[in-house]
Amino acid sequence: MDSKQHSEIDANERAVIFREEYGNDLDAGATLAEIVIAAGDYLSRIVGKTEVDAGMARIVEGVVEVAGGSIAEPGSWREALDDAKSYCFSDWALGAPLHDLAAYALYGIVLDDSEDADMLSAKIEDAVTQAEEFLRATPLTQWDINPGSDLPRLVRLASNRWALDNGKPVEPAALADFGGVSEGRIRNMMSGAKRTFSSEGGRIPAQEALEWLAGRPGFWNSIWREQRLVRPALKERPPLERALFVPVARDGTAFGPGLERAGRFPIGEKGSEVQVEDFEQALAELQRMPVPYWRRPNAAGNWGIVAGVRWVRLDASELEALTETPDYKFADDGRA
Repeated sequence: MDSKQHSEIDANERAVIFREEYGNDLDAGATLAEIVIAAGDYLSRIVGKTEVDAGMARIVEGVVEVAGGSIAEPGSWREALDDAKSYCFSDWALGAPLHDLAAYALYGIVLDDSEDADMLSAKIEDAVTQAEEFLRATPLTQWDINPGSDLPRLVRLASNRWALDNGKPVEPAALADFGGVSEGRIRNMMSGAKRTFSSEGGRIPAQEALEWLAGRPGFWNSIWREQRLVRPALKERPPLERALFVPVARDGTAFGPGLERAGRFPIGEKGSEVQVEDFEQALAELQRMPVPYWRRPNAAGNWGIVAGVRWVRLDASELEALTETPDYKFADDGRA
């Protein structure tokens, strides 16, 4: 875990952390899969299961294929989509905006290299509004979708961070999430003679909330107005005879043969992923990318995208060990 205070971590490092951690805690794209499945079930009641299954199989096949899966028959599209739900953010039109909104909601940054604060402000406001409107239009209760799932949580966090950033009061549930405590504790802090927070229509004034959050170790303050977000440039290295270089992510794990999924290696940045069958070909593609991106399972077993931040040179024996232990971590000892 980083020894620095969260407030001391700049936007570039936060962006790397976000990409490394995405899917561990918050992935609204997975809720989109639930919504699509529920919508298909609803349409089946109107039109008929056979007709809807044929259409839905066509609709979701892109996500399923990006995940390295396939739909054996139209009636199996639900199971195939559920298996591929961690890929929804990179294939569907709403997935990418929700993915980027999570960087703002959780880490207080905008995944944009612009330094124009007004432009970034407009971008955040548009993304928050789009997410809020979509959530309002989605019948979560009627379709038995958990109101505590990732999409409602993302909208709550993004909306309330935007409120804080603009000096407006915030919901107790959101403040609890930001501060890493229970909602009950926040409500207790709003009551009694020695209460910490006052109430504005059941919400907490922004100044009081921010003063309290400043002392919470798990809170990421908003830095998007001052951010200078740039893509890291790779160091130029002369070619070494018979050397094999593999990219290493921020947490020390590397791209290796053990990351094959359904006979293929998913590589590339979100929105431009490809499936490559051969490891050496996949590695060559990664080496040509300005920043290498690949998928690997996180602690929860979801295949999320990670970015390479450095390279290591391996010999044959190390590559074999990496095949057997895909989550092996390389120390940053300057070996590359």
